Amino acid sequence: MPKIKDIPKVDRPREKFLKKGPDSLSKSDLLAILLGSGIKGKNVQKLAQQIISKFGKNFLNINISDLLEISGIGQAKALQIVSAISLIKRFYDENSSTDIIIKNLKDVLTLTYDLRDRRKEYLVCLYLDAKNTLIRKEIISVGLLDKALIHPREIFYPAVELNSANIILVHNHPSGDQTPSKKDTEIVKKISQAGEIMGISIIDFIIISEKGNYSFFQKLKDKNNSLDYVADGLQTTLFELSEIEKPFYEVNIQKIDKSYFHFSKYQNTNTFQLQNRRYLGNKYKLLGFIEDIVSEKCNGIKSFCDIFAGTGVVGERFNKPGIEIISNDFLFSNYICLKTFLGISTNNKNVSDKFDYLNSLKAEQDNYFSEHFGNTYFSLENAKKIGTIREEIDKIAESKEEKYILICSLIYAVDKVANTVGHYDAFRKELDMFQPIKLLPPDINYQNNRNNTIYKEDANILIRKINCDVLYIDPPYNSRQYSDSYHLLENLAEWKKPIVEGKAKKMDRSQIKSSYCLKNATQVFEDLITNAKCKHILLSYNNTGDSKDGRSNARISDRNIMRILKNKGEIEIFEKDYKAFTTGKSNSDGNAERIFYCKVY
Repeated sequence: MPKIKDIPKVDRPREKFLKKGPDSLSKSDLLAILLGSGIKGKNVQKLAQQIISKFGKNFLNINISDLLEISGIGQAKALQIVSAISLIKRFYDENSSTDIIIKNLKDVLTLTYDLRDRRKEYLVCLYLDAKNTLIRKEIISVGLLDKALIHPREIFYPAVELNSANIILVHNHPSGDQTPSKKDTEIVKKISQAGEIMGISIIDFIIISEKGNYSFFQKLKDKNNSLDYVADGLQTTLFELSEIEKPFYEVNIQKIDKSYFHFSKYQNTNTFQLQNRRYLGNKYKLLGFIEDIVSEKCNGIKSFCDIFAGTGVVGERFNKPGIEIISNDFLFSNYICLKTFLGISTNNKNVSDKFDYLNSLKAEQDNYFSEHFGNTYFSLENAKKIGTIREEIDKIAESKEEKYILICSLIYAVDKVANTVGHYDAFRKELDMFQPIKLLPPDINYQNNRNNTIYKEDANILIRKINCDVLYIDPPYNSRQYSDSYHLLENLAEWKKPIVEGKAKKMDRSQIKSSYCLKNATQVFEDLITNAKCKHILLSYNNTGDSKDGRSNARISDRNIMRILKNKGEIEIFEKDYKAFTTGKSNSDGNAERIFYCKVY
């Protein structure tokens, strides 16, 4: 048998490829280049010809076991060939899957028909985008399916990598019986729960055999095989379908009909108070409701943590001598105001004269603020004045505390003259706010602030560092990011003068997005509760009803809230009808404010 070096150079596969290109080579020549070398008694071209001849049109479906049956082919060369084929198929699948939309069981069976006659058990995953368009089809495991061996990360790691929104799992039964085994059912339960926590929907788990198929989705829906996965614009997950069959947790739900009157302390017209802001989710009108629950359930508290503080009205309600208030918010504009009202314990007398000075400033020149926000969010005159005042604060503030007080005053004053409906997601079309901006000093109870600590941290990081008697949790409820609604105030507070874009003139907010507004909200909430070191937990979570705008619907289901809190302690629910301040786009009914109270074990 001649060796490859005995063949004229012009006919050798590599040389021919380099000189004439891949189209000039036969299939066996291309495979010979991939193999690199032959075996004893057979040069690489002959070996390649033998492999091509043996498998013919089935070449793209060969596996390592098939190749090992050829005399002289070892595991290394077999792996080389199969890896190359898999790589090509992967790219081909990705490029050709763009328009493959998975509507129902029939579509899945068309893509996975080859599993029917496989001699081994396969678990195949179809990764889909939010519109159920196929992103990738991937084999997860080969061999006996075992819930102890199939770890969620093997399924969800590619899903995260591919930014997949939905998943369909397909499993074959070589026995020919499509009936789900006990292990199949356990795996479905385990993976669908993991998907719910991850925010990646498990739509269906399908068993294929020579005699037929079984769909967990169809079984739970109790419909025929023509049923689509998406109906009336809604897509149901296996987790949701399975939960419908379970009884809801037994829990005492108390409906509160008590009317609460809002007694503000006497307000001097020359000062402003902490609650004098319009803010999404503001709990000021519910303070009596919250205080009654704390008074009844949480005796002798010495520390109170408001970990999603916002304006800080809840923390201020419990701000008394002998009680440590731990207040936290991730937005710098809120942090500054929390520091001002709850964190400063010494009267800064020198700051008083600076309010008169800032109010007397003349602003005739355009500046960063007026160029971007004049004649939209504010009148041009007020925008010029706001930019001038903010620039001057950095120059005249003699300490951090003075700077906090002055910026906080500016934030509250800005709210009074803004051409908006109370947030900065957009401005009103007609400009009608022309009253001149005026800064007032804040009304601070310095004595009550001596034991308080104010943070600007991710709540899930902070929870690992603190201990408290009462943990009050008021996270975002839906997909609307607070950084979208208060970008302008954040820009003003930080004063880094970033580039702003779009009609709403928003800066880059990628670093101040809350996970509680995203698909993984359930997962981060469970992490927060698991790591909480406290005696009592109060969770405010609005039921939000069923809004026509999906962005307004709650991110965490009641079932998941109950499941997570139940692992921490005994639960009661207190509910009060309440019309919350919204962005103005939501049209929902049945709105109620709920406090999930948990007495920690």
